[in-house]
Amino acid sequence: MTNHAHSPPPAMTSLPRITPAATPRSVSATAAFGGGGPGCDTPRPSGRGSKNGAATSYGPYPPPELTSTWNHMKFPGRVNPLAPPPPMRRINNSWETTPQHWHNEKRRLMMQQREHERYHSAWAKPFYGPPADKEAYRRHYREVLKQQMSDRDVKLRTDFQTKVKESEAAVEYDRQCKLKDFQDFVKKFTYLKNFRDENKTFMETAWARDRHSKIMTDRYDREVMRYNPINWSGTLS
Repeated sequence: MTNHAHSPPPAMTSLPRITPAATPRSVSATAAFGGGGPGCDTPRPSGRGSKNGAATSYGPYPPPELTSTWNHMKFPGRVNPLAPPPPMRRINNSWETTPQHWHNEKRRLMMQQREHERYHSAWAKPFYGPPADKEAYRRHYREVLKQQMSDRDVKLRTDFQTKVKESEAAVEYDRQCKLKDFQDFVKKFTYLKNFRDENKTFMETAWARDRHSKIMTDRYDREVMRYNPINWSGTLS
């Protein structure tokens, strides 16, 4: 890597004309027809071809096809002050790194100047440029507004459908819970009823057995008293 520590910064060249020869297409039209401006690799998504119909993002103005015609000015790469390239290689830990930091600072300033010029040059065109730029500016915001309205409508419809599905799921879950509670109640009622009936049958059987046992015991006692009386003289009642 060449050393740019003491070389003067390259002169800032004016940006090329942003407005193309023909009327520029909007972001939606560019995305719909699958093409971009010069130097534009991937157009911004307009959102109309997305899965749910809502745009993921709305690109700022000017769109890429108006701002991608850059001059190919190369900027020096960033230098690591702790490991500068030859011949500015560090000798020891106490070696000063002022030239390397100055190189990175100049690089940062040049890139800031380029972005500043690009931003303000691009934004001056819709207000002070030819009618094609002004119309492209107004068309862009009209289409973005229409797209936002369409996306909002899609979002409201999607949210409404989601809420309807949630409500239906909640109603179905409540119905299933009520049905389960009713089935549990019927099961418990049947179990308690059978338990009551079995208990009643068991008690009635026990009572009948006790009555029969008492009757048989009394009959046996009477027969014993008849054939083997304790009171031979009949004085005891």
